[in-house]
Amino acid sequence: MNSGYSFFSFHEMKKIVYLLVFALLITACHFEPLNNKSELKIVVASDIHYFLKEYYKDCDWFEESVLQGDGKMVTYCDEIVDAFIKDVEKINPDLVILTGDLSFYGEKGSHEALAKKLLTLKDKGIHVAVIPGNHDIDSIYAKGYGKDDFIKVDNVNAEMFKSIYKDLGYDISYHQHRDSLSYSIQLNHKYTLFMMDSTAHQLTGSNLDIGGYFTESTMEWLEDELKSVKDNDRIPIVAMHHNLAIHNNLINQGYTIKDYQTIAKLFQNYQVPFVLTGHIHCQNIREVNGIYDIASSSLLDAPLQYGVMTLKDNGMEYHTQSLKISQDANEYFDLVSSNKFAEAFEVIKDKKIREEMKEVVVKANRYYFAGNIFLHIDELKNMKGYAYFYKEEGEKLSFYKGYLENLMSDTNNNQSLNLIY
Repeated sequence: MNSGYSFFSFHEMKKIVYLLVFALLITACHFEPLNNKSELKIVVASDIHYFLKEYYKDCDWFEESVLQGDGKMVTYCDEIVDAFIKDVEKINPDLVILTGDLSFYGEKGSHEALAKKLLTLKDKGIHVAVIPGNHDIDSIYAKGYGKDDFIKVDNVNAEMFKSIYKDLGYDISYHQHRDSLSYSIQLNHKYTLFMMDSTAHQLTGSNLDIGGYFTESTMEWLEDELKSVKDNDRIPIVAMHHNLAIHNNLINQGYTIKDYQTIAKLFQNYQVPFVLTGHIHCQNIREVNGIYDIASSSLLDAPLQYGVMTLKDNGMEYHTQSLKISQDANEYFDLVSSNKFAEAFEVIKDKKIREEMKEVVVKANRYYFAGNIFLHIDELKNMKGYAYFYKEEGEKLSFYKGYLENLMSDTNNNQSLNLIY
């Protein structure tokens, strides 16, 4: 009886020791920094909203519906993503960060097709790290567009998302949070990157889009991780989908993360210099508690831009670059904006004046979302329609007068940032 027990214990212990050694070896790989260079180049983009063409290829009215939307060039997403990948290959960064809304509305096929495209970068030695946005997981709006009606398609849950993108960030993670899709990456000897899941899905407590937030568990995990980073004299940077700052007083509901002041205070306590976000589709840089929130515009919106960042031991440099495709992105965005504003401007009976006034708002809208409206203030003020906003016609369009003034009050260059810390 005793010898049988000893025989069993010996083999079990041998197996356990083997498994422990294997686990330690695997874990050790994750403790290695992504790169040993003191200067890192990173490309950041957001809100790709990739939509598999199979989901609308037989729908003649899909493009018409997109032209009534928010400016995303959805039917050009393959060309845009392919152009982006070519640009990234030329830049040859150490990492590409994508801050959510990877899919149109969370379709499984869209996620799988995008992941396949992104993996071509990994094949060339360029790492990619993704996090979900509010469109990506447990979406009740996932659907295809048929000839006469909508088509049922599969969406993805958190487990499926992590499986699809397992080699696009999670494979190089240092630590992963059990109760969300958040994780950290040791970039080099100085920087730790936190890829934070700020979205609502079943794993974080809701399968409805109820705005961005960190759960209590996420906040506890993040603070513990930030403490460790501080104790090891490292610099923490954060990427998440929802905004940390209020980027626009008129446009912020649902875009800025809930309890942003508490989160900003946490980041301030642990000396986070900047945060990379998306969601608002507007290229905009704002400061809160001394932390810069760099919100990337949608890669599908004019001017089809992404950020290029250089990280140094004592600071960072950031600027945007734009893609060129077969369709003029500026003209496309203006057309969609014109369609969006058309009904409201019908209150101006003189067609010539109406179109001149609308053209001012259309152009201002594009410049603002591109992040460079400060360069175009004189141009806008000199347009024929501008003066009408300060005459009786402007009284009929009081919201758009206020909207225009709000856009033109942004005097910042939101397409570049240099920090020393």
